[in-house]
Amino acid sequence: MSVSRLWWVLGWMQVVILLIATLWPAIDLPGPEGSDKVVHLASFGWLMIWFAQVVDQRRWRLVLLLIAYGALIEVLQSLSGYRHGDWWDLLADSTGVLVAWGAVRWVLPDFLGRFGPVMRS
Repeated sequence: MSVSRLWWVLGWMQVVILLIATLWPAIDLPGPEGSDKVVHLASFGWLMIWFAQVVDQRRWRLVLLLIAYGALIEVLQSLSGYRHGDWWDLLADSTGVLVAWGAVRWVLPDFLGRFGPVMRS
């Protein structure tokens, strides 16, 4: 399996794990009020960094897709009956994506390339 294919498979596994974790009945995270926003920011930032390594062109589409994914999660949570959607969570998700996009553009432009030749889409 090529590095690029493995990267895609592992990335999609992370997407599924995040979906399951966010739709699971709520657990209280330790920390001050609103500290879950850091988890949202980091989770979506990580996904952006991850997938940006195999998406070379039109990363702005990836930005929009991940923000839409965050919105979908909030809608599904509000429909679940045991979780609730939160605009602040979506803002944290979106901020994580945008900050990570900047990091990928200027700090980590070819992280995956360090492991060998990569086929990008």
